Amino acid sequence: MEAFTPRPILDYQEEQESETQRLHMLNPQSSRESIAWLVAARIEFAASERVLFSNLFSERFMASYVTIVLLAHALCEAAINSILAVGLSKNETSELFPLLERSELREKWRPGPTTYLPTYHLHPGDALSHSLNELVKRRNALVHYKPHIQLDGKTSIRGSKYERIPLQDGTRWIERFFSLPCDLADHFRGHASPANAFFMMMLDGTAPIVRASTYRPPDNSLQRTASGGA
Repeated sequence: MEAFTPRPILDYQEEQESETQRLHMLNPQSSRESIAWLVAARIEFAASERVLFSNLFSERFMASYVTIVLLAHALCEAAINSILAVGLSKNETSELFPLLERSELREKWRPGPTTYLPTYHLHPGDALSHSLNELVKRRNALVHYKPHIQLDGKTSIRGSKYERIPLQDGTRWIERFFSLPCDLADHFRGHASPANAFFMMMLDGTAPIVRASTYRPPDNSLQRTASGGA
């Protein structure tokens, strides 16, 4: 996508003339000038960078986006479930696992490990937590859809709100989500005892995974809408 360059409008001149001739034959009562103006407007829209970019990349983007969001969320949950299960068992407090396992993913990663590892912390305001928040929000928008219901002009059920973002921003989030499970495991490893071999191996074999830099866009970037957005 970064190498994308739109075709110059002059490349469409032959197509424009051909379409003008075709429509003029079908609509002889209309002036050629009016038809030419209409065709030129259509060509200008279809040849715009925004439309060309969306046509080329939107479907491929959504396929990658949905796949990465769902799998990254599943791997983040599998990792913290394993961390909690082993840690609680070694601490002889495994009876807490059913309670923690039912918690929301962010709660598992934040206070969950402190039940047996007091030195652990994942601050809600840092970039890693922000990425986890975004992953949960976007996964829930895909998996837990709720309809929006209005009766007599009043909202009776507030439904899901799916935010559309530009493809470029969405691509950076895909890269961020792709490495997030490994980054969270690294964060936990930083608090675990080196003597605990299991925690040292948790999602450690990540050589093929290209880590994304921590990505936190300006607050208003998530409110922008683009034709090619996800």
